[in-house]
Amino acid sequence: MKPLLLLISCVLCGLTSQAQGDMQLIDKIVAIIGDEIVLYSDLQAAEMELTKGQGKLTPEQQCMLIEDQAYQKLLLHHAKLDSVTVSDEEVNAQVERRLSYFMNMFGSAEQFEAYYGKSVAQMKEEYFDLIKEQLLVQKQQGEITRNVKTTPADVLRFYQSLPADSLPLIGEQVSYSKIVVDPVIRETARQRIINFLDSIRQDIVAGRTSMTLQAARHSEDPGSRYKGGCYPLQSRGVFVPPYEAAVFNTPEGEYSPVFETEYGYHFVKVVEKRGDYYEACHILMSPKVSVTDFDAARIKADSLHKEIIAGRLKFSEGAIRFSTDKDTRNQEGRVTNPRSGFRFDVAELPAELNLILRGMEPGAVSDPVLNTDPDGKQSYVVYRLDNRLPAHRANLEQDYEIFQSQAEAREKQSETDKWVKSKLQWTYVSFSEEYHNCAFNFEWMKSSK
Repeated sequence: MKPLLLLISCVLCGLTSQAQGDMQLIDKIVAIIGDEIVLYSDLQAAEMELTKGQGKLTPEQQCMLIEDQAYQKLLLHHAKLDSVTVSDEEVNAQVERRLSYFMNMFGSAEQFEAYYGKSVAQMKEEYFDLIKEQLLVQKQQGEITRNVKTTPADVLRFYQSLPADSLPLIGEQVSYSKIVVDPVIRETARQRIINFLDSIRQDIVAGRTSMTLQAARHSEDPGSRYKGGCYPLQSRGVFVPPYEAAVFNTPEGEYSPVFETEYGYHFVKVVEKRGDYYEACHILMSPKVSVTDFDAARIKADSLHKEIIAGRLKFSEGAIRFSTDKDTRNQEGRVTNPRSGFRFDVAELPAELNLILRGMEPGAVSDPVLNTDPDGKQSYVVYRLDNRLPAHRANLEQDYEIFQSQAEAREKQSETDKWVKSKLQWTYVSFSEEYHNCAFNFEWMKSSK
């Protein structure tokens, strides 16, 4: 049975404008895949992203683009049929991460909102369904290839199948480790912030000042500072657990005690609660690192460095016992590259780090260095150069992980191709006429007959 979508016109699915007496196309359906549709506006948005607004795609590239969109919709359609699910918490966490990334790019929530002409809350609503579909597609892809494994024999066969002149040139690479020493904020500084926030809270409760005024003056949350500290209705799972615990433990219209999260110290005013949804306002402040705190961190890093150089402390032991970097501490300080294990292309390293490692021999340890991360947080770091691999043509002995990854990718692609072919045998597909002459990789048209 063909889907209900076939009752909808496949040509015009938007309104038209007659401001000047001419009909103007707003949008149209260009493909139907099962119960999912691809809109002309979807293709336009994808093309803009690919070309960065510079020029147009060729007809062949446009065919590749719509086939990619059709593939995504095929995954989505069958994810729903197979009851693949993602939780609202997963979706909200992704939405928060992406919006935070964009707000950091713009410098503040206000600049972000000014650019898009929409509030952060509106953007969250718009992103929700899009992100949910993307996560469903990712889960379905994972299900298709979850049993794909490559053995050393598979990797060897893959390597031997490659022509010698096709093996890539690998630039100089390094692997390195680090011990991070963050300044420890003194308890007196923490208590000072707690007391100050509590005094603001008491003044607001007593009516001597307002939440709006105090949020604008003191809150360090850029997303709500100039909105009275408030966020519109949110669902449970959007904010960190201690924040939501404070909200749900506080009656409507009242203020929570001061509490701590990974971002600092807050108190909240609960405006409304509806089941798992709530509206609340807060003021966020965090204790600041003092010069004395920085000096203490520098002295500790310097002491660790001396102990390592003198041979009284192994670098790996120092990382496990003293490093404050949770991502590297439990792997003896070794820094991981998500794409290639522990190796980093020298050309991709930050200039400051490259300058430090460039003059070092494998096994050498640097003096403590003051480092500033992308969020502006400063710490002292001791680096060790673990290995330096000169530029070379890729080979199985030195670059096994590269060929293993490529062999596995090929196996996954083969498994995915089989899945697509099998699903197209019984999934309804229809493309607009302008795409009927496309040389697709799969026989999409057959499934509509």
